[in-house]
Amino acid sequence: MAGSMLGTAITGLQAFQRSLETTSHNITNVNTEGYSRQRVDLVTKKEELIGVGYLGKGVSINNITRSYNQFITTQLRSSTSAFGDVDRYSQLATQVDDILADPTVGMSPAIKNFFNAVNDATDDPSSIPARQVLLSETEIVASRFDTMNARFTEIREQVNTDVVVMADEITAFAKSIADLNIQIANAQGQASGDQQPNDLLDKRDTVLNQLAELVDISVVPGNSEMVSVFMGQGQVLVLDGNANEISTQPSKFDPTTLDVTLKTASGIETVVTSQVTGGALAGTLRFRDEVLDPAQQRLGAVAASIAMEFNNIHETGYDLDGNLGGLYFKGQGMGTDSIPVAASSTNAVTSSVNVMFDKANVKNIDFSDYQLDVAAGPIYTLTRIADNTSIQLTNTAGVLTATPVIPANELPGITISILPVGGLAAGDSFLIRPTFTAASTIGQNITDPRKVALATNIATDSNNVDYVVNGPMPGDNRNGLLLAGLENKQGMLGETASFQDAYGLVVSEVGVLTSSAQIATAAQETLLNNAKDSWSNVSGVNLDEEAANLIKFQQSYQAAAQMISVSNSLFESLIGAVR
Repeated sequence: MAGSMLGTAITGLQAFQRSLETTSHNITNVNTEGYSRQRVDLVTKKEELIGVGYLGKGVSINNITRSYNQFITTQLRSSTSAFGDVDRYSQLATQVDDILADPTVGMSPAIKNFFNAVNDATDDPSSIPARQVLLSETEIVASRFDTMNARFTEIREQVNTDVVVMADEITAFAKSIADLNIQIANAQGQASGDQQPNDLLDKRDTVLNQLAELVDISVVPGNSEMVSVFMGQGQVLVLDGNANEISTQPSKFDPTTLDVTLKTASGIETVVTSQVTGGALAGTLRFRDEVLDPAQQRLGAVAASIAMEFNNIHETGYDLDGNLGGLYFKGQGMGTDSIPVAASSTNAVTSSVNVMFDKANVKNIDFSDYQLDVAAGPIYTLTRIADNTSIQLTNTAGVLTATPVIPANELPGITISILPVGGLAAGDSFLIRPTFTAASTIGQNITDPRKVALATNIATDSNNVDYVVNGPMPGDNRNGLLLAGLENKQGMLGETASFQDAYGLVVSEVGVLTSSAQIATAAQETLLNNAKDSWSNVSGVNLDEEAANLIKFQQSYQAAAQMISVSNSLFESLIGAVR
C-alpha cells in the first residue's frame, strides 16, 4: 500500500512541478510579443487490476500545448496586412495634400499674383516698373512650380528608399521563416508523439505577422510543421526550408521609379510590382501610382498650359520698341527643348522619337504618360498609361498623326516626329512623359521689361481701315488684354477649365484620396484591434488566471508532498511491526 501511494504521489509531484514551471513561463512572457499561453495536459495513468477492481496509478503528462486558433491567427495576419496598406498610403498621401493645399507653397496665390501683374502692366503698358513687376511675378510663378516639383521629387526619393528597405526586410523575414521551419522540423523529429516546440512556433508566427505588415501573405502548412509562404498574387516567398529574395531594380523606362523583383535560388529574377498586394509595400506602391505620379503630372500640365497659351499670344504681339514678341516662357516642349522620351533598351539603334507640345492644341494637353509601341507593318499604337486606352497613329513623312476614325482620335496636345522618317523598327517602344517634369523646366525667357509684347502692330484709321504701325508703340495694350484674358479662359481639360480650376482639381482629387485613405485607415485599425483582441482572448496570458493557477498547482504540489510523507510514515510503521 505504501509503495503504491508513494508511486502515485511521485507522479503528482512531477505533474504539478511541470505545471508550476509552465505557469511561471507564462507569467514571465506576459509582455513577449506573439507569445501564446501554454498549459500542461494531464491524463490519468493506466489503472491496475487488483482483483477487487481497478486501482488508479496516478497522473502523467500527455503534452505541453499552446493556446492557438489557426482561423484567428490567419485573420490577424490579414488585418495586419490590410491596415499596413491603407496606413502607409494615408501617411504619404497626407504629405502631398499638405503641399498642394499650403497657401505659402501652393500654386493658386502665385498664379493669381502673376495675372494681377499682367493686368497692371496692361493698364499702363508704357510703365517700365509695371513691366518689371510682371517679370518678377513670372520668375516667382516659375520658381513656385519648380519648388513644388522638387517637393514631389523628394517624396519620390523617400518612396524609393522605403521600397528598398521594405524589400530587404521582406527578404530577411523570409530567410528567418525558412530557418525556423528547419528548426521546427528538427525539433518535431526528436519528439515521440504530438509534442511541439511551442516557443519556436510562436517565434515563427511573430515573424509571419511582421512580414504581413509589409506585404499580404498566404501561409500553407506542410510536413513536419513546416509552412510555405506566398506573397501577393501567389509568388513563392518561402518553400519549406528555402527562401526567395525580394529586391528592386529601376523600371524599364524610368530609372527614378523602382520595380519590385523576386529572385529564386536558381537566379531567375522576375518583376512582380503589379502583383504585390497588401501591407506597407503595396500601400507605398499604390500611393506612387495613384497620388504622387498623377499629382506631379497634373501640376506639370498646368505649368505647360500656362506657358504655351501665354507664348502663343505673346509671340504675335509687339514690344515697346516695335519688335515682334518671342517666347515669353521657356521649357520642355517649347522652342528647341523637347519633351522627355525614354527608349526601351531593346530598341533599334537607329530609332528615335522627338516630341513637342502642339501650339494649336494646347487644350488637349493631358497629365498622363504615354507609351508608343511599334508592331510589324509598321503599326504605331499610342497607349495612355493612366487608363490603358490607345489610339492608332499614321506615319506621314516622319510625323505621326492620329489615324482617322469615327469618332475622331486626337493626340494629347503633342506632336511626334520619328527617325528614320520611313518608320521605326518593329518591337521598338518609347515612354513619352509630356508633363511629368514640365513644372521643373518652366522658366521666364525674357529678362528685359521692354521686350514684353503687350501691343499689336495693327491700327485702324478714321475711315475704319487697318494699317501696320512701324516703330515704338508704348501706349498700345491690346495684346496685353489678350494675355490678361487667359486668366479666365477655359483653356484646359478640353476647354472645360481655367488654369486655377485645373489646379483646384489637382488639390481636390488629392484631398479626396487622402480623406478616403484616412477613413479607410480608421476602419482597418478598428478591425485590426478586434483581431488582436480575439487573438489575446484565445492565446494571450491573463495574469489573474495564471496567479490562480499558481496557487492551485502550489497547493496540489504540497498535497502530493504530504502524500509522500504519509506513505513514509506507513512504511516505517510496517517496518516497525515486522521487527
